[in-house]
Amino acid sequence: MRQAERSIVSGWRRLGVKSMPRMKLCPECGVPRRFTKEHMWLNNGTIVQRKNPEHRMIFIENENIVSTFRGVEEIIGMSIERIIIEAKRRASYDFVDHMLPAPVKAIVRLIGVKPVIRNVTTLGMVMGYGDMHLESIRRAHDEGDYITIHCRELYSIPLFSGDFAGTFNAVDRREVGITYEEIGPDEYLITGHITPHPLELRERLQTMEYSHKEGDIEFEPCPRCGSPMILSRYKWHADRGVILNRTSGRRMAAMGPAALDAIIMELEKELGDTVPRAIVEAQRRILRSGFYSVDEARSPEDFREALALRGMGDLKEVDWRESGLHFRMQNPCLVLVLVGLVQGMFELVSGAESEVDWEINPDGDLVVEVAAR
Repeated sequence: MRQAERSIVSGWRRLGVKSMPRMKLCPECGVPRRFTKEHMWLNNGTIVQRKNPEHRMIFIENENIVSTFRGVEEIIGMSIERIIIEAKRRASYDFVDHMLPAPVKAIVRLIGVKPVIRNVTTLGMVMGYGDMHLESIRRAHDEGDYITIHCRELYSIPLFSGDFAGTFNAVDRREVGITYEEIGPDEYLITGHITPHPLELRERLQTMEYSHKEGDIEFEPCPRCGSPMILSRYKWHADRGVILNRTSGRRMAAMGPAALDAIIMELEKELGDTVPRAIVEAQRRILRSGFYSVDEARSPEDFREALALRGMGDLKEVDWRESGLHFRMQNPCLVLVLVGLVQGMFELVSGAESEVDWEINPDGDLVVEVAAR
């Protein structure tokens, strides 16, 4: 019995599951210790998970991503929520399925999922996803099984629903249907109805591959926790699961760009080749609305730092001209979002309408050319 207990404890530790912790903030910079423990800013404009350096992350304004998808819906005239949920589910399934060793998944199926839920919701709050807690659960391994999460100030219902379904696909190996109910202002009950049917993912998502060229970007580290001191510009509201820019009030969240790129590829697959231009246009409109401050692009160095802080890549060339803008970035992610951002920033600064073209060159760099018209 003791040996079995030791095996279970060892399994949970490999999984990273502990009892529900309080969010401990660094007294110097105010960043949660767990956020620092989970993420690492490299010198090449990328953010990666410390435990899995192959898994890239971004730290970005939440409304930017939400508004981009909303803008695509307006441009194409239809809802894309179903596609977002399904693509995010498959991406989350792939990530969790590869991350968890088989013995740990066996332990989860044997003794229950509550510790996993506690760990996932706690990490989600650290990442800026909102206030999430287990509401109720039934797990009798039949068609009546379900898990309900109580959410406030959720970062995105479709993205979280995909995360929720994909995680428990990987753990329980059964299909999950998602429903949600609004029970108050910005307050939801989200339920995963777990069915007894075997999990069938006939078409796995392709793994996103990003270039990783070395760079020379250095952020001043916090003397206490080692995270980039620049993160002190943001305030973590531990009880709400919300991260806010102290100056602009913009909400931030940390997420994997590969899942977002997978959603974009799925949109293009289902809706056609008009999707890339629609995403660029949606992002251009966000920038023209004044979402970002032009102060972040007042010099090439500031622009480079702003993009690197978000993990978007390493800006190598930016040439502002009256007639247009030339932009080259190493290690890019969310390419279409970046293209729209660059075009929108040019128009915001110049006040001119523009056209944009882009390519990924043979070295993997993103090159964007904006021309005033």
